[in-house]
Amino acid sequence: MAIILFFMVLAIVALGAAFVLTLPAAGRGALVVLAFSLFGFGLVVGSSVVIDENEVGIVHKQFFGNPLPTGQIIARDGEMGPQAEILGPGWHFGYYPFTYQVRVDRVISVPSGQVGFVTARDGQPLPGNEMFAPVWDSAQDMLNPVTFLAKGGRRGPQTTILTPGTYRYNTALHEVTAIPALQVAAGTVVVIKSNSGLRSSTTDAKGDVVNGVPLVSRDHIGVWSEPLTPGGYYLNTNAYVPTVVKTTQRTYTYQMGKTTTSNASRAGKSIAPAGAGGGDDWSVSVRSKDGFSFPVDVRVACAVEAKNAPYLVALLGDPDSVVQDEQEDEKLEVLEARIILPSVRAILRNVAETMNALEFVNRRSEIEAIATQRITMELARYRVTCDGVYVGNIHLDASEAGRKLIMTQTEREVAVNQQKLFDQQRQAEVSRAQFVRAQEEAEQQRQLAAAEYKVKVEGENAKSQVVRAKGEAESQVIIGEGRAKAYKLLVETLGQQQVAQLELLKLVVEGKVQITPQVMVTSGSGSGTADALMGTILRQAVQTPAQPAK
Repeated sequence: MAIILFFMVLAIVALGAAFVLTLPAAGRGALVVLAFSLFGFGLVVGSSVVIDENEVGIVHKQFFGNPLPTGQIIARDGEMGPQAEILGPGWHFGYYPFTYQVRVDRVISVPSGQVGFVTARDGQPLPGNEMFAPVWDSAQDMLNPVTFLAKGGRRGPQTTILTPGTYRYNTALHEVTAIPALQVAAGTVVVIKSNSGLRSSTTDAKGDVVNGVPLVSRDHIGVWSEPLTPGGYYLNTNAYVPTVVKTTQRTYTYQMGKTTTSNASRAGKSIAPAGAGGGDDWSVSVRSKDGFSFPVDVRVACAVEAKNAPYLVALLGDPDSVVQDEQEDEKLEVLEARIILPSVRAILRNVAETMNALEFVNRRSEIEAIATQRITMELARYRVTCDGVYVGNIHLDASEAGRKLIMTQTEREVAVNQQKLFDQQRQAEVSRAQFVRAQEEAEQQRQLAAAEYKVKVEGENAKSQVVRAKGEAESQVIIGEGRAKAYKLLVETLGQQQVAQLELLKLVVEGKVQITPQVMVTSGSGSGTADALMGTILRQAVQTPAQPAK
């Protein structure tokens, strides 16, 4: 646009000059002034550049300058070529089309959830043993081309990244690529292998040294000794290479599978023992002390604690990566192929070598406890926690020899069980006879005890009656003696006749004697009334039956 305006102004000036030659002298002077004004305006307009707020101007000098030194891309002191300074939003003048070329680029926006990875095309070269430029204190200083070159910025990949936002930079000097931010999911940690920072040797490392690789702090090159816990991180994943390690429980199941199909529940495989069947594929097989070979189903539960993840990464690289295991001819996790499966096989085989085949089968729970203890100790060497080892089916019947051994054992157990059954039946009959005899003896003892008790009760009753009779007799004697003494005193005091009359009156009052005499006795002695009453009393006494003594 500036070039078009520039040539339009030149054309107008040329036409004006031709027109001036046809005018008088006074008119020509005014027109010359106007022409020079228009020419100056054309020069100014032709050298102007307009930059929008979402744009950046990259200046390229084409003439009037020294060539760039060899290996240098950005001009620092007015050399020809791309200039370090950039043009921001607004009007810029002095950039004549025949001297400068201005390229207008869009600013870059780093979206949320991503970071800007910066690569410098110019600057001081990286040292021969470095892969990334040192960290800048400020990302803005890194993106400022003048500051970057003045402070000795390094060409190549930069360690410092751009967080989400909008940035204006010299596209001739820097290249910005958006890469995903690091997200650490729950149930995992991330171990960082740093390719940027200070270098430390194995002698001054404060942490562990694994395979000659020290576990270092976050400002050093190497494997960081502290993993990143779940969350989001704005991190340069090119300079700080992340390795995801699962911290949840891992379960590895080894049991019979088929060589022609993939078994998701089986983590490994081994060559099937002789006679196990052409299509069967066994993960763990053992040989007993008496020479029997048979497979064993095993399940191992283990876990990698977060604090031990860096050690495991330094030892194995990526423990969760899947590799083609040449020995197993199957894809396995590195942790399983290098540590878990070899440990399980070796320990179970060592245990089986100390036992006969049948003993191994019969002591399954004991073997499970022994295997758990030994595998726990073995995995602890690699900072792996063992949560349990579970021994499942022991397939002694996988071979013909094993089936015969089991058949022999079965027949022996049947014979032993039958003998035990006969012994129990005989013992039951003996016990039943003893029980019947005991019942009879108990019944006789009960009857004998009842008879003895009855005799004792009757004897005690007899004694009680004798004592009661003696008491009543003694009571009657005492009562009689008392009454006799009382009557004797009354007779001595009142006289016999008066006492008799007194007793008769008592009986009349009590209603026991009728007043009207039923017997009339007369005599000439004057005691007829008394005689009549005495007769009535005698009659009643005769009519009333005698009460038995109590």
